[in-house]
Amino acid sequence: MDNRQRIVITGIGPISSVGIGRENFWQGILKKKINVELEECYLDGELWDKFYYHKVKDFDINNFGIKKAKLAAIRDWKQGEEIIDLNYLIAAVKLALDDSGLDYNNDDNGIGLVLAHENLGLMPFGFKVSDLAYEMLIDKKKTEVSKKDFYDGFYKKFLKSGYDVQTFADLFHVARVFNIHEYSLFINNACASGLYALETASQIIRSKQAKRAVVAASDHPDIYKYLWFRDLGIYAKDGIVKPFAKNSNGLVFGAGGAGMVLETLEDAQKRGATIYAEYLGGGYDLEGWKITVPQIGSNSYQKAMTNALKRSNLKPEDIDLVCPHGVGSGPIDYYESKAIAEVFSETDPRPLITTFKPYVGHNLGSTALLESAILLLALQNNIIPETLNCEEVNSRFDITLVQKQTKKKLKTVMKSCCAFAGFNAAVTFQKV
Repeated sequence: MDNRQRIVITGIGPISSVGIGRENFWQGILKKKINVELEECYLDGELWDKFYYHKVKDFDINNFGIKKAKLAAIRDWKQGEEIIDLNYLIAAVKLALDDSGLDYNNDDNGIGLVLAHENLGLMPFGFKVSDLAYEMLIDKKKTEVSKKDFYDGFYKKFLKSGYDVQTFADLFHVARVFNIHEYSLFINNACASGLYALETASQIIRSKQAKRAVVAASDHPDIYKYLWFRDLGIYAKDGIVKPFAKNSNGLVFGAGGAGMVLETLEDAQKRGATIYAEYLGGGYDLEGWKITVPQIGSNSYQKAMTNALKRSNLKPEDIDLVCPHGVGSGPIDYYESKAIAEVFSETDPRPLITTFKPYVGHNLGSTALLESAILLLALQNNIIPETLNCEEVNSRFDITLVQKQTKKKLKTVMKSCCAFAGFNAAVTFQKV
């Protein structure tokens, strides 16, 4: 592996509630075009539950200039069903590739692919199984069906959709749309998936498994996901994310996703590509304590950030801006603020801190990549979007948030994430 190769970002493809596509997305952030809507879920006309989330408006996969035959082939495999998460992935890759100016129309395009999602295909499959079980439960004529007959029928009905719960199927679909044949991988490391995907893509290029790589992640909230977070007591019923605030009361989902194109600095310069930033490196540490709660007294998160600095050949004082996870849950916010304060304890001045979930919501498996897209645009434009909804920072947190949109010359920034199951991660970007 050639670690001397400098890896840069040359394409960004965001999809979120504030806008679709790089320019609309960035203007939506600057103008604070927050779009939070109340989702009501009904079963046979009866209200099941309702929850607020950041909703993507006017999304249609047919509007992205993707070959109709390839989309038709996916619909055929999916038996006519439209999977919104998969469509977000396809659209995010298309936006990122178009933004980069790369030609992907031939089979020898040298592109690798890394996709990320928390549970692509699982929720649609769960709804189908639930429907079948309920139908059989209320159909008195089928009460005498043997267990063997039931399992045979289940197998025949769900063979194909059961395969779709396995992520390789959707990796195949996306790769086929864009003629991608090089090293490709699907990643699921909870909320930190996007940061793991960036590091993986950089390693694919450095090891010469592919000349360039596109990374994409997505997520779309549904009732099952909401119920789980509600029962954990970390979903904000009022639909307002308040990171690090004294009155924070939980996270709020956000639909959408993001794509990014990575390639070597040399190749990018040769073809005159726009370069958003250099990807300097990432640091990762698996806490391995509990699935849903971070270990407050551990130093796992600190290790991830210090490893990112070390592998990027940076010192703490080199970082101008940190964008943490910022979910708006008291224990998680405290865990993050403690880690940041310790890593940058001897830095004067400390790096500025801002968070982006109040703009786009918590995009689950795509959240770190989507927020990295905002961070790269902030770096490019020397503008720091403020942390919204935090009028009073919790006095327990030893951090200072950017609370007013700020113009500042930026050079080096860090995106960090503490995910479920203790997947702690941090990456750094720098202007070229």
